Amino acid sequence: MNESENPITTLLNKPSSKPGQKPKEVWNFFTTFGERKEGHTGCKCKYCPWSQTRGEPNSMEAHLAVSCHKVPYDVKEKFLLIVKTRGENQVEAAEVPTKKRKVGHQQSITKYTESNTIEPFKKQICDRTVAKFFICCGVAFHLVEHPFFVDMVKSLCLGYDPPRAFTLSEDFLYQELANIIVDQRIELKRAKNLTLGNKN
Repeated sequence: MNESENPITTLLNKPSSKPGQKPKEVWNFFTTFGERKEGHTGCKCKYCPWSQTRGEPNSMEAHLAVSCHKVPYDVKEKFLLIVKTRGENQVEAAEVPTKKRKVGHQQSITKYTESNTIEPFKKQICDRTVAKFFICCGVAFHLVEHPFFVDMVKSLCLGYDPPRAFTLSEDFLYQELANIIVDQRIELKRAKNLTLGNKN
């Protein structure tokens, strides 16, 4: 039996195919372009000219949910719920305590001093509060990285690092918009005997 007929040699010489991560469903609504770099390719919306040189599923989902005006209604509804639940899941995951405290456990003296770290659920609350401040007050998102703003935040809570401007203007903004739109649609579906008209 020569080496080419040996089944063990055949298996060893067979190129191993690593199963990659299954692409998210959002990719079905985008066309890819460009070369794959660091696991990412470019993407272009199938319904409008919007594109990114580095396709990121969260931004793509947010685009279909909020920004794209030509996407079919059922697709928009689907991704609105995805963006809304993603934000809720992040808050819920952060609220789960990492360790159970023993009953009768004596408190450490360091509990009463300022800490350089912050608990995940508190960071989520702070992030949402900062996002609401910037969005509702119409403050430019790039100011979140200004040294004076960072210094003010650090004086209030030493362990909290405010989000980057891009995160604030993209992720948090889209999550809040998705929350508002979904809540409005639920409220409209519950309402009865609505009449739209023009009083003269």
